[in-house]
Amino acid sequence: MQPITIRISRKRRRALKLLMVGMLLAGLAFFTDSRLRPLVTTISTYQAQLAATRSINYAVLQVLDQQDIDYDSMITLSRDQEGEVSSISTNMVAINRLKAQVETQVSSQLLVDADHPILIPIGTVFGGQFFAGRGPNMEFQILPAGYVTTEIYNSFRSAGINQTLHQIMLSIRATVSAVAPVYTVTTNVNTNICIAETVIVGRVPEAFTDINGDRSDTIGLYNDYVAEPPRT
Repeated sequence: MQPITIRISRKRRRALKLLMVGMLLAGLAFFTDSRLRPLVTTISTYQAQLAATRSINYAVLQVLDQQDIDYDSMITLSRDQEGEVSSISTNMVAINRLKAQVETQVSSQLLVDADHPILIPIGTVFGGQFFAGRGPNMEFQILPAGYVTTEIYNSFRSAGINQTLHQIMLSIRATVSAVAPVYTVTTNVNTNICIAETVIVGRVPEAFTDINGDRSDTIGLYNDYVAEPPRT
């Protein structure tokens, strides 16, 4: 029997080589993407949150400086005949006006800062101390990707014996996207800013009890500070 010879034309050999090269490039691109995507995602998310937080803080400071916001313009303390605080009322008109101005200013500031891309050396993306800060820059553009929402709430904390620290907190939530070549990452940014505070002082008691330690022997932990009776 004569051996069977399979002849492949020149065009088919060329097509087969191109197919193998294409498969090799596709495999290399998949491997590179699987290695780079987590690194790029982490770095771009961090940069997006950092840039957005900086823009939000700057916008809020602008609004507070323009409106001259203070505690008395938003909160009214009512006192009884003895001078102690009996109730706290909120100026809702001032609160709602502040929320609207902050939302507008933050949205505008995010759009303005989007025109200033962030440049990160490609060596930093690959990681490692040797490559950090080396190579050409990768450009990240931080773009707003949703509505800016704000919330103003009250925070009460103990500031001493019968003293309360009252803070008016501004919570801002924004969604931004970090757009880089081939990669896009969307993340949420939450920022809390204290816009006003005061210490509400009540009547200081003449005696109090302090308990230290665990609860294993509560009775033995009582330290009574009894006020001395007035001298006659």
